[in-house]
Amino acid sequence: MKFLLISSGYLGIYPYLEQSISDALLAHNVSIKMITPNYNLDILEQIESFQPDFVLTFAGYNLQQKLLQFLKQKKFTLGIWFTEDPFYIDESIRLAEEFQYIFTIDLGAYEYYRKKYNSKKILHLPLGTDQSIYYPTTSQKDYLFDLCLIGYPYPERIQLANYILEQTPYKFVLGGPLWRRFINSQNHQRLFVINKWIEPKKVNQLYCSSKIILNSHRSPYFYKNKNTLGIESKSINVRTFDVAASGGFQLLSAKPDTVLHFDLGKEIICYSTDEECLKLIQQFLNNDQERTNISKKAMEKVLNCHTFFHRVENIINSLS
Repeated sequence: MKFLLISSGYLGIYPYLEQSISDALLAHNVSIKMITPNYNLDILEQIESFQPDFVLTFAGYNLQQKLLQFLKQKKFTLGIWFTEDPFYIDESIRLAEEFQYIFTIDLGAYEYYRKKYNSKKILHLPLGTDQSIYYPTTSQKDYLFDLCLIGYPYPERIQLANYILEQTPYKFVLGGPLWRRFINSQNHQRLFVINKWIEPKKVNQLYCSSKIILNSHRSPYFYKNKNTLGIESKSINVRTFDVAASGGFQLLSAKPDTVLHFDLGKEIICYSTDEECLKLIQQFLNNDQERTNISKKAMEKVLNCHTFFHRVENIINSLS
């Protein structure tokens, strides 16, 4: 089988995700060619020469219309993997009509597509983790931090971080662009801020250097979103799988589909409010054995079920 993978055209985490997908396809003995989402003579020649059995567009928002029309004229089987649902679902809907196969990371978006597109093959397909990037490290004998929160400073995360700083004396690392705009680290000597996007292998080091990783989800109602339908975000983020693969212990803000992926209370611990999160931090922070038991079970589940190898397998099986 031959897969044409059309990259997202985004920087940051996207090239890493695309490389992980490419590696997983090769591990399944699939021939793959990756192209950019741009329409030009070189791209067209590559497609004509390759003659793919399946075309998978990743994210898709940068896909040039001329390239999409060319692929449709050639009558290739087309699929798209929406990675920003439901936060940018207005953009997803603009594209979805053009594809036979729709893969979405979010359960709420999946339910919407199922109702809207009866004739299409639609699959709820979360992103997976890459165990060549996220894995336990043995070089760090002592934890550098009590708590770790990596990601863009969405309002929910800012509120949680400030609450914990006000209520606790714990050593805390925050990582991601713009955090210094919302947190004054000079007022908290125990706070370390990495005020930029952090490449994945460094993120893995931070996970392995922290006793507890806080995984707070973004709201589907954030003012910068493009979700005029108000579709609820029902799915855990890919960070959930990455943290587990690293061997880290995480506290996860509750999502409806968590139970589809983990055994609650045994493989993953969820909270619903900042106050509940604080109580769980206090419960687990000095209980190394309990944290280790839970994180080991989470890592085992992820490596057995939630890597990009498994996600690619799901795609391939959906085509048969």
